[in-house]
Amino acid sequence: MRRPVRWLAAIAAVLILVPPAFAAPNPAYLAELQKDLPGASDHPLAGRYEGSSLLSQTVKAFDELSLPSGPAEGETWDQNKKFPALQTAEGRVTRSLYVVPPGRSVLEIARNFKTSLAGKGFEPVFECAGEACGKSFRQLKYSWDRETTQVVPDKLGNARRTLVKAMFDGSTDLRYGLYKRADAGGETFIAVFVAGHQGGTFGDVSDTLEGRTGVLIESVEPRAMEQRITTVSSAEIDSTIAAQGRVSLYGIYFDFDRADIKPESEPQLAEMAKFLKGAPDLRIHVLGHTDNRGKLDYNLSLSRRRAEAVAKALSTRYGVDSKRMAARGLGSLAPVASNRTEGGQAKNRRVELVEQ
Repeated sequence: MRRPVRWLAAIAAVLILVPPAFAAPNPAYLAELQKDLPGASDHPLAGRYEGSSLLSQTVKAFDELSLPSGPAEGETWDQNKKFPALQTAEGRVTRSLYVVPPGRSVLEIARNFKTSLAGKGFEPVFECAGEACGKSFRQLKYSWDRETTQVVPDKLGNARRTLVKAMFDGSTDLRYGLYKRADAGGETFIAVFVAGHQGGTFGDVSDTLEGRTGVLIESVEPRAMEQRITTVSSAEIDSTIAAQGRVSLYGIYFDFDRADIKPESEPQLAEMAKFLKGAPDLRIHVLGHTDNRGKLDYNLSLSRRRAEAVAKALSTRYGVDSKRMAARGLGSLAPVASNRTEGGQAKNRRVELVEQ
């Protein structure tokens, strides 16, 4: 009776020694991995690792990007995990996702980018590898269940979109570097996140990515924001409030995370004051709105302080009776567009005048 037990033990030992077999790559996914995204191109400062394909890319003429400048805090399962140190910059933002065929190590790829950037005058702000990056670094930096971390342009085929989503799922070996170059035009930041794909939970998608390395390159180049919002005239404010009871204004500008009104807001403030002086019996609510980035309680406070700043400016600088205005902050509670896109977020960041 003991012999079958010994045979079972021997078979189990063999199974332990034999590594699990992965399915053959899915031809449809493999084809996507072997060609660049149409219309995408390498960033002139970052370039690409030889032999890799440019899987996806987004380019914003002017945007804001927060890049990790220190290790992540918290376990992978911790709902409070975070990047305690972030470098936030504004300008032209480019995010490019590459895939490197099997046979090259994460170290070799990351070292190539570091050397290339150093030759162009970039200096490291923060670098890490493996556990030194923090246990939750990968989940915070690029996660399959948080599309905001992924590189997803407006138009992307289903197969390529799935590959983009699953790129770093199951990655273990990872390296990250944030680099900066300062010149007369300002500061340029480039972040390089490299991780090998191992395992993963996306079935044949993960099988196709197995052994390949994902490279996420993010850059922020100094560039002034184009003033593309036309100042709403007092007559337009009057007619819109008469028809709708409210009017949205985008010509009031604030610095990031601040409630101080910027000087370029004066033309819109002047038109608002002209409208209010022309309707001396009208009482209004001045409402501040934000997008949904950040915590709700904080955004409610920030939007309220911004609305109060607008009401104060109209009163102290333009002589509008403060008793006619009630300032309120709604944070992200009353969007006019989806916060899932940058364009939608921009529409949601606004000041409104609402008739009481």
